[in-house]
Amino acid sequence: DIYGINAVMNTGNITWDKHGDTGHGTHVAGTVAAVNNNGIGVAGVAGGTGNGDGVRIMSCQIFDGNKSNSGDIASVVRAATYAANMGACILQNSWGNPGNYTDQSYTNNFSAELAALRYFADASGNPDVMDGNAVIFAAGNEYSAMPAFPSAYSKCLSVAAIAADYTPAGYTDYGVE
Repeated sequence: DIYGINAVMNTGNITWDKHGDTGHGTHVAGTVAAVNNNGIGVAGVAGGTGNGDGVRIMSCQIFDGNKSNSGDIASVVRAATYAANMGACILQNSWGNPGNYTDQSYTNNFSAELAALRYFADASGNPDVMDGNAVIFAAGNEYSAMPAFPSAYSKCLSVAAIAADYTPAGYTDYGVE
């Protein structure tokens, strides 16, 4: 499989150009995986030299234009399960559920989503590199002193953004859950 999954449509047809698509996840993954020292202008933290020593990325699309089920729990479950089954080691996510949740209320309200994230975390896509997998989320985009879930869930890694003066960027969620 060289395409990944459009988990909304449950196909390998990844889109980025339909009305309502943003390509945001593709941009984030490309920033991480961009090849280094090739004179093109972008270098990723895990891009390698272009000789097969960088990361490989897999598209798992959960947002699809103006589809009413875009970003729903079923799409998240399909995408996380697909990634685990295809051997991915890191699940990088730039979405969340804003609201005032705790681990317990998140567990109660999003049990299927949480089960899929745990399934991914417990898989071992590359046992030579990692013991289990990593689930990483953006902290959120509401400029709130409480990270959105699932990024604030205790089993996920949450990444916030900082401004030039080392304070929280004007769009990021931040704080300790």
